[in-house]
Amino acid sequence: MIDISVATSSIDNQDSARYAVGWAIEHGFDGVEFNAPDIWLGDLSLDDRLFLSAAADEHGLRYTHHFPTSALPGSHVQETRERVFTEFISEIRIAGELGIEAIVVHPGKLDVPGLAPEETSEADRAASNSYLVDFMKEAGQEAEHARVVIGLENMHYNPGWLIRAHSDLVAVVDAIGSTAVGITFDVGHAWGSGGVDAGIEAFGDRIRHVQVHDARGPEGAGNVRDQHMEVGTGVLDFHSVGEFVKRNGFVVALETSGRLVDREDAVVRSRDVLRGLWG
Repeated sequence: MIDISVATSSIDNQDSARYAVGWAIEHGFDGVEFNAPDIWLGDLSLDDRLFLSAAADEHGLRYTHHFPTSALPGSHVQETRERVFTEFISEIRIAGELGIEAIVVHPGKLDVPGLAPEETSEADRAASNSYLVDFMKEAGQEAEHARVVIGLENMHYNPGWLIRAHSDLVAVVDAIGSTAVGITFDVGHAWGSGGVDAGIEAFGDRIRHVQVHDARGPEGAGNVRDQHMEVGTGVLDFHSVGEFVKRNGFVVALETSGRLVDREDAVVRSRDVLRGLWG
């Protein structure tokens, strides 16, 4: 059976790791993905850390962590990169102590002083890619020591974003060249930008973690509004994802945070739909 976890962004009390773990156990999930900034690993008390570790041991839970989506590891501003790096390394170290498998980070938007992300040039983007690679090379060394995987998440390939194609993300991960740095494959993002099957083919064994949600809208548009839907309410076909995950044993994090009504019931329904599809 494929292990399916719940992202804390998809349930109530999003700032409580204890609530999320207790909820996951009660509802038969296989793990939890803790979402910062609502849950910073560094802010967990010693009692909370002991609780999480004990729950993982007793119930076989698998944990992952999502670094803040606002982070800009490829920023042109050195002070910004240094601040993000300090926060990131702290989270990696604690993730290692807690047995967290993967820490997810967005490559982010372009951050050039005086320019909107959409106004930046290809030269600006090339420089940001270089900053990102250097950032992740150094972070990867810490992650290797902590036995934590860094998953660079595929995003929407729209103007203003650092990564504009599946091939761009492949090039970045290959340039980093660390066994601890791979790709978090977001199925909904891939559908909206580049294609799910194309993403699986392009990313291949660089994928180390998977996030799932449904989506709709014009394919290729990467429309954020029509993402992170309850599974079964959009247009995605999850069969190829299930086959890929079965071969590799990844934990799949459900990110149905776009659901604002009966959100906790929606994530349970989503899990059940996937189990029905995947066996």
